[in-house]
Amino acid sequence: MPMRSTAHDEYLPPLAAIRAFEAAARHLSFTRAGAELGMTQAAVSYQIKLLEERIGEPLFLRRPRDLALTEIGQRLAPEMARARSPKASRRMSKAREDGTLIVNTMHTFASQWLAPRLGRFQLLQPQIAVRLETTTRIVDFSREEVDVVVRAGKGVWPGLMAHKLLDVRFTPMLSPRLAASIGGVREPADILKLPLLDSRDPWWVIWLEAHGLPTSILAEQ
Repeated sequence: MPMRSTAHDEYLPPLAAIRAFEAAARHLSFTRAGAELGMTQAAVSYQIKLLEERIGEPLFLRRPRDLALTEIGQRLAPEMARARSPKASRRMSKAREDGTLIVNTMHTFASQWLAPRLGRFQLLQPQIAVRLETTTRIVDFSREEVDVVVRAGKGVWPGLMAHKLLDVRFTPMLSPRLAASIGGVREPADILKLPLLDSRDPWWVIWLEAHGLPTSILAEQ
């Protein structure tokens, strides 16, 4: 990823932190700001913490049931709102070259695995601001503003470079009552006695092949 770093850049807050603050200031909610930006609530909170550390002052009053801007937060909010103009958006897009990493992944993976590790990454790489997006749809690198996509699969995506992160364990699930209706599940083939909720799910092919079962059964579902 192209990146430019100068002595002056060390004093500039990450672009992702500015975006997170602007959205949170409008919504007065980290959760709603995250929904707008495609980030988790924890990621928004972390980006704002980075901004507060750069400024040296708290920007929000964190109350048990709501959120409010501090005096300095109120002064900064209008400046951040002006950054939403088309001209400012072009500047922000260009600023990506200075170190904003856009990561697109599935919501569950983002919240359960990736988001808790972003803090350590930011400490090790403070010059890189991370913007986390969550979706399950196919991403077009040639048309969309994204740098890295994390997906589950065998890693065979023509035209793309893939790196394995970890092994994923998965298994079909059913209720004890449903299992009892076929005399129990004693071996993988017993599952095929029942209708599948979504036989088009590609994970069925992987699971069936792993257990030496014919994938042709999927066409009969």
